[in-house]
Amino acid sequence: MPNVPRVFKETQDQIIIQQGRGLQIVNNAATQRIIEAENYYKLFNGYKEPFLDSTKSDETYLPGTKFEEIYALYLFDRELRNIFIRYILEIENNVKSVLAHEFSRKYGYDNYLKVANFDTSIKPGERKTKAQKVGEISDLISNLQHEVARQLSKNNSMVSHYMLNYGYIPLWVLVNTLTIGTISVFYSHLEQQDQNNIGRFFSLKPDELKTILQVLTLYRNACAHDERLYNLKSMNRNMRPNNIKALPIHATLGIPKNTGNNYMAGVNDLFAIVLIFKTMLSKAAFAAFYGSLDALMQKLSTKLMTISISRIEADMGFVPNWHDVK
Repeated sequence: MPNVPRVFKETQDQIIIQQGRGLQIVNNAATQRIIEAENYYKLFNGYKEPFLDSTKSDETYLPGTKFEEIYALYLFDRELRNIFIRYILEIENNVKSVLAHEFSRKYGYDNYLKVANFDTSIKPGERKTKAQKVGEISDLISNLQHEVARQLSKNNSMVSHYMLNYGYIPLWVLVNTLTIGTISVFYSHLEQQDQNNIGRFFSLKPDELKTILQVLTLYRNACAHDERLYNLKSMNRNMRPNNIKALPIHATLGIPKNTGNNYMAGVNDLFAIVLIFKTMLSKAAFAAFYGSLDALMQKLSTKLMTISISRIEADMGFVPNWHDVK
């Protein structure tokens, strides 16, 4: 049976639909202005779920749910993105700097376009041929070349200066234009010793830093593209959890484990990013982050009447003693 096409509805009609599901509208005019400014679909489809009655088969709000609560969660998520992107970018910058320094120190400032400077060996259990491995590295190099061309086309002053005057772009210049996703791929293809040297700067093992960069890429993009953040989960292409490796802070906080001896929180949720911050940021930077986050959580708590802040914390992957992370 074909899907019934969606029909345009006026804002007031949309409000009536939500009222029919049990949502209380205190100020109709103000609600209408907010919906028109913020996008009905994004607001309700993105943030209504915590306020729905799970015991009902149809979409019904918990008794007493007000529009202001949904809007408060929506605004909370916007501020949350602003907080998290700031510190993700700080870590991104640090990783770029260390990677460019270590690679250039060993191979030279302009040898990032040579396959021989990356790891083409096949590790035990790795299901790919050497040709496939070389192909992946070649794709990375092609992306780096494309980025050089893109920056020249944009007349990037620093990139243009080096190319026109020296005939090459040092990695420590190019790295600033690369996405964290490209940096993640770059790191994953480095020789084991090179990965060790970079990871050591952050007190991380290569497999720990690899998964951290993969997960940070997802959350950084969510922040940059104004996507829902608070309950975002890191999943791989097969829709299986894409977890960060266990860190010492997991044990310190006493995060519970499942029957498979894997941590049940702080691995592929927003709390995982908090734990990454704790591990990779300076003490001063993390203290500033924690202060901003705690204040925002308290602010939302005062806006919620139908549900408690603990419901939202659970969706974020926050354990009950998450404040101990400070």
